[in-house]
Amino acid sequence: MVQFSFRPPNADYLGFPATTEAILETACKAEELGFDAVAVNDHIIVDGTPNVLASWGNTYDPLMVLSYLAARTTRVQLATSVLIMPYRNPIATAKMIATLDQLSGGRVIAGVGSGWNEAEFGALGVPYHERGARTTEYLRLWQACWAPGETTFHGRFFSFDNMHVNPKPVQQPHPPIWIGGSSHASLRRAAAFAQVWQPTPTPLADLISNQAYLRAACAKIGREDVPATRMSFRVNFSQITGSTVDRGQRPMGQGTPEQVAEDMQRYRQEAGLEAFQINFNGCHNLGQLLDSMDLFMQQVKPLVDR
Repeated sequence: MVQFSFRPPNADYLGFPATTEAILETACKAEELGFDAVAVNDHIIVDGTPNVLASWGNTYDPLMVLSYLAARTTRVQLATSVLIMPYRNPIATAKMIATLDQLSGGRVIAGVGSGWNEAEFGALGVPYHERGARTTEYLRLWQACWAPGETTFHGRFFSFDNMHVNPKPVQQPHPPIWIGGSSHASLRRAAAFAQVWQPTPTPLADLISNQAYLRAACAKIGREDVPATRMSFRVNFSQITGSTVDRGQRPMGQGTPEQVAEDMQRYRQEAGLEAFQINFNGCHNLGQLLDSMDLFMQQVKPLVDR
């Protein structure tokens, strides 16, 4: 059976404002409808570039949001998608994730990326050119902090001996790690650390090429269980949002439930996808978003599951 995770609106997006009401109501609705996870994104401080400010200028902190949702849900998994790993002290973040895993009864998914906004790195005092190296080392450090017993770690950015980091996460050896990004460096990082590789919406040919690179990267390090692919997929139901298509050029994921299911089936058949992260686009208010969630699970999911 195909799995579908859902992104609550914890950041403003294309005119849809992030609010506490929308975050909570859609997350609870996602659990009710059978989405397997809710996943929230991350930005801390952004510049005034219009497209950046419009999309990320009002972003609720992902770990705070998931902590709140943990208390209001019982079954759905709680994911960051993605936490920009170099932004935060990795030891403190490892402890926060372990604490959240304890409080939620083992429902946390640690989705991470290395980041892309150079201005944001500068404001946070993190060297932009070190983002890849820091992400890789911080993942190793997380694994060390989450392992049983004392923690010893020696790396380029952090080094210590015989320290104690508790509590440990419920999930052992650690919460699932999802790696975002489609660069070769991100794919090599996914091969080394991830249970799931999660790219942004990607043309089919490019996705298949990146999957081949991921398999090769796994083979190179002797890993047999290649990370599953869970691609972000944008859905826009024209009957709900009123969106129109110019000159017959229908964007992927926009249209009727049957058209959306047909688009997703292509990715299943040609790229072997058995999981998608659903981002509902084009909604102008909370009612439209909730209606889109209902329509997807009632009419699209059964067609994709065939």
